[in-house]
Amino acid sequence: MAPVPEQSNEVATAAAAPPALIERASELIRAHPECFWFRHPEARIRHLEDIRLVVERLREYGDRRAWWAAQELHKCLLPLCKKAS
Repeated sequence: MAPVPEQSNEVATAAAAPPALIERASELIRAHPECFWFRHPEARIRHLEDIRLVVERLREYGDRRAWWAAQELHKCLLPLCKKAS
């Protein structure tokens, strides 16, 4: 039987999102408010996980334009996620 790795109680630090990606995600939130009905008006995008949430919500609640916008945002996100892992 393989040994079980020790689990850390430390909170993982979230990878910061680049400013250009934050701006694009913010634009999409403003363009598709129907996809972000749950979002607090003062919430800010700061991390790659926030960008992932924008992509998920555009895909789930948006129309065809929102879905395509999510695809483009996701393409920009992929290389950054690989670096953060």
